[in-house]
Amino acid sequence: MKPAYFDLSVENLKETRQFFENVFGWHFEKMPLPFEYFRIQAGDSEEPGIDGGIGEVKDMPFSDGKPLCVVTIPVVNLDKSIAKVTESSGGVVEPKVTISGIGWYATCAEPGGLMFGIMQTDPEAR
Repeated sequence: MKPAYFDLSVENLKETRQFFENVFGWHFEKMPLPFEYFRIQAGDSEEPGIDGGIGEVKDMPFSDGKPLCVVTIPVVNLDKSIAKVTESSGGVVEPKVTISGIGWYATCAEPGGLMFGIMQTDPEAR
C-alpha cells in the first residue's frame, strides 16, 4: 500500500508554516481539534503526491520533544493491521483513535523504532 499522508510535528508552528508556504506554496487549513493543528494542501489537487498536516511537538507525546515526520499508510481494516504489526515484532506507539468524519488512526513502529501511521477511512466514524 502506498503512503497517503504525512504528518509534521514541529517546534515553532507559525514559523514552519510560513517557511513551507514561502518555499513550496503550501496552503494550511486549521482543523477543529483541542490543540493547534493544520491540514496541508501540498500543491494543486491535479499534481501527483500526498497532502499532510502539521502540529507542534508539545501536542505529540510520542515525538519525545523533537521534530518528527510520520508517513501514514491507508489500510482496509485498522484492527487487523495493528494485529499484523504486533505479530511482526512491531509496536503500537499511539493506540487506535477516532478522527470524527474521517476514520480511525494509529501510530505504529517497526521493530527498529521507525514510526508510521495507519489509517482506515470511514466518513461515518465518530
